[in-house]
Amino acid sequence: IRGTISNASHVGQTIVYKSMTDRRYADEKKEKFDIMKRRAQRVKAVLTDPRYQARFSAYPFNSGYFMCIRLKTVDAEALRRHLLDKYGVGLISLGKTDIRVAFSCLEEDEVEVLFDTILKGIKELENA
Repeated sequence: IRGTISNASHVGQTIVYKSMTDRRYADEKKEKFDIMKRRAQRVKAVLTDPRYQARFSAYPFNSGYFMCIRLKTVDAEALRRHLLDKYGVGLISLGKTDIRVAFSCLEEDEVEVLFDTILKGIKELENA
């Protein structure tokens, strides 16, 4: 049994090793890095729009896959549920004021649509 359990990760490690030693790895890694960088830059650009500032603000972020916003007028969990139920938008609430956004799953042209939908959801909850 121990030999089976101890080697459970060997297959996965072998696959990762082979992919990382492939001649295309560096080019593919750079391509994906550039995609994520452009998405992060698009998020930052969109969030400079003054329409959002009365209702939420972004926490500092430098890239990656996620960023968080601080809500100013509505409860984070209520907004999360509302956006999921009404628009099919899935976000993660963190406490009463914070929402985590996974911009890694968005195309660049979807970023503004997402933040407009968040703003719309906030306004709907304010008027409910």
